[in-house]
Amino acid sequence: MAPSDPGDTVMPPAFVDPLGHAPLLPGADGLSLIAPGSGTVWPVSAGIADLVHPRPQPTDPAPPQFDRPLPAVEEAFLRWTFRAFGGDEDTLRRKVIDKLDLAPDAVVLDNACGGGANTRLLQERLPRGVLCSTDISLELLAHGAGRFATDTGCRTIWCGANALYLPFPDQSFDAVLSTGGFNQFGDPVRAIAEMTRVTRPGGRIVIADEGYAPWLQQTLTGQMVLNDNPLMACAPPLQALPAVAQEVRLEWHLGNAYYCLDFRVGAAPPAVDLDLPHEGLRGGTIRSRFEAMRQRHETETGADR
Repeated sequence: MAPSDPGDTVMPPAFVDPLGHAPLLPGADGLSLIAPGSGTVWPVSAGIADLVHPRPQPTDPAPPQFDRPLPAVEEAFLRWTFRAFGGDEDTLRRKVIDKLDLAPDAVVLDNACGGGANTRLLQERLPRGVLCSTDISLELLAHGAGRFATDTGCRTIWCGANALYLPFPDQSFDAVLSTGGFNQFGDPVRAIAEMTRVTRPGGRIVIADEGYAPWLQQTLTGQMVLNDNPLMACAPPLQALPAVAQEVRLEWHLGNAYYCLDFRVGAAPPAVDLDLPHEGLRGGTIRSRFEAMRQRHETETGADR
């Protein structure tokens, strides 16, 4: 992305209602944000807005219980993963972040950031930029917000958010990153549609998560890996990409245990001349051949009734 004038002040995106996308207003108490249409009140605590939609309900399943605080669970899992599959965490994260193609003053979303495993590296790339770090877990966000300096030149904002209902206006970000959470978003089509919605045309979206390489899944090692972690059976969400996806790239890293899928958001789907006549005896165009096929199908279907 092309940098703006060094004297420009890069502003963070405004928060919007995660369902209707109406701009939120500050509450009179200074500790909340309010959706003007619905009157929904979203709390703000220690500078972190809780914009997770839908709100937790008493009937929701109880969250999993661990033998230690959630941030420690996340950190232990990451340590184990890089040891088990043979890779250097810092090197791999830098390689993934490289794919974002960031300018120093870019505005970036780290979607499902957890406790901030990418934060320091992204702050280094954004000396005049803005980093919005979101996660559905306020516990992880609070842990991350307390770990990193705020005087790096990169304005860093922490916000509770569901990846299926991002609380940002359309075209808010120059790039979006999601590492280690996508497989559990629940709806890959909606998740990618939301990331695409908040990304400006020309920006890149990078998704990296568990997904043991398909050519290895039937090996003995692959069967043991999938038995150990069922998420390793997840496939890269290629079919969930939007029609405007361009320059699509797919790689496997970390012992072929994690996929990395990235694409650039185009302004429109690629153009195809559907009416260019074919050369040769058959003739016709892409459009006319399709219409002929559809008419044959309708005729055959009608004859069977």
